[in-house]
Amino acid sequence: MKKVSVDPITRLEGHGKIEIFLNDEGDVANTYFQIPELRGFEKFCEGRPVEEMPRIVPRICGV
Repeated sequence: MKKVSVDPITRLEGHGKIEIFLNDEGDVANTYFQIPELRGFEKFCEGRPVEEMPRIVPRICGV
């Protein structure tokens, strides 16, 4: 299994990283998005369709 890391993520205030794990065929097996700081708005994003995030998140954090 191969791991691809993006560390640090520079578009965030604070720290963050992305880790992508590829299987032997080169397909994505698992992905982790880690941000140690609690900013709070992630909580009300839980359970929403991913298609809503581009409309919600930029209005909150400016990314």
